[in-house]
Amino acid sequence: MPEQFKISENIMNTILKNVIPLADGPNADHIHNIITRELPNHAKESILHLSLMESPYDPVELNGYVKVIAPKYHVSEYFEWDILQDMGLNPGDGYVYAKVIGDTSWGSDPFNPFYSNIKLELLYHDEEKKLQVKEHQASPLDLIKVEMDSIKYFDILATDSEPIHHTADVIFPNDESKTEDDA
Repeated sequence: MPEQFKISENIMNTILKNVIPLADGPNADHIHNIITRELPNHAKESILHLSLMESPYDPVELNGYVKVIAPKYHVSEYFEWDILQDMGLNPGDGYVYAKVIGDTSWGSDPFNPFYSNIKLELLYHDEEKKLQVKEHQASPLDLIKVEMDSIKYFDILATDSEPIHHTADVIFPNDESKTEDDA
């Protein structure tokens, strides 16, 4: 995960005022005050982050897939890199794949891809080298959206059984709502 820094609220508000182009009209100060007072901190952080990025940001989607830096304490406790590699679940550079299952807001409806934390199912393995998921949360700004087709595990799975064409066709452990017949 990239190193993060804390800045004071006054500095944050000054940066926001300079980053968000507001008209010099008579209500510019009121608009700025609404933004700095009413928006939650995670929204301000997202605005700053997105406004300073040099490349377009692709928001995550519910039931989509992402790469995220693996929590250090998960290595060896929940997975082994070499087994993930063998299974086609190791994207490299310290990342692991994950499925987006929601955001951490109370209602979570509709899904907010910019909420402070996104709920994930990290794609790990069990002792028999079968897919096992581990729930985790991460900032949406720490996630890199990937297409299911780019995850080798699903290609391997498709060659071992019937082809997989959509996310809905994938049956995850502990997902008792889907059966092989439903896919």
